[in-house]
Amino acid sequence: MSTFISGSVAYDTILRFDGVFADHLLAGSLNTINLTFQTPNMDKHFGGCAANIACSLKMTGGEPLIVTTVGKDSQDYLNHLQSLAIRTDGIKIIKNAFTPQAFITTDRLGNQMTAFHEGAMAWADQALPTENEKLDWAIVTPTATPVMKAHINYLNEHRIPTIWDMGQASAYLSGQNIGWFLEHVDVLTLSSYEWDVLKQKTGLDIKSVAQKLTATIITKGDKGALLYANGDSDYFPALTLNGPTYPVGCGDAFRGGLLRGLTLRWDWTDTLHLATLMGAIKAQSPEAQGYSVTTDEIARRFERAFGKTVNLKD
Repeated sequence: MSTFISGSVAYDTILRFDGVFADHLLAGSLNTINLTFQTPNMDKHFGGCAANIACSLKMTGGEPLIVTTVGKDSQDYLNHLQSLAIRTDGIKIIKNAFTPQAFITTDRLGNQMTAFHEGAMAWADQALPTENEKLDWAIVTPTATPVMKAHINYLNEHRIPTIWDMGQASAYLSGQNIGWFLEHVDVLTLSSYEWDVLKQKTGLDIKSVAQKLTATIITKGDKGALLYANGDSDYFPALTLNGPTYPVGCGDAFRGGLLRGLTLRWDWTDTLHLATLMGAIKAQSPEAQGYSVTTDEIARRFERAFGKTVNLKD
């Protein structure tokens, strides 16, 4: 069976700023910001939430089906996905638009500023699986509100359990729309910052949100993740890493591991441990998709980290 992944397939331009953003923001001048950051390092990579999650899920033994749209400049990206044995038949090409583009600037503390051009993704509601596609789980990641709703309606109609990754959609969704999503999905994933936005826009506390869902997962970067499920809460610390770490794409790798645990019907503890491990593996690579690891190696690392033998095969 395949796992439905909705969201962006995008080209990423990564810029690194040696300073700290906060040092350049003046409290009395935030309504007239005009900043230039010198970024001595720049890289261009394959990115986008849907593709990043698909790569992580594929490495853990899953079968991702990316359901989205790309533009007239997408052929090298499609070739890249095919080289990783990731299906591209759920991706529709929009010939009069560009593939989504993300411009991500990271300061020396790991804080990020991102500008995103959605391009062809504005038509992603036109991308849907064939009617005979067999799906086990799904994740819907940030796109235009009508696109996310169209995909969630499709998944609800086909009774596919669904994760909603609120992500960057926290910036533009109204409290009313957030409420709609919480009523139509099974699992919510979001960062601690996005959780603060959700609380502010909806007035809901964690107990109220958790009661609506099978699980709510709040990620805290290198400080781990919180799980709220079955009326309880659990904390999962991040793994300790040596050497430099790279935050871009770590959350997507985490969600790929999360999906694999769910498709294997693992309990929440093993599932969150796999998600944590995949986030840590990605953190050691500067590219969102620039790492490669086999299922056997993931299983060995899982046993070393958590003292348990797991089987990543269906």
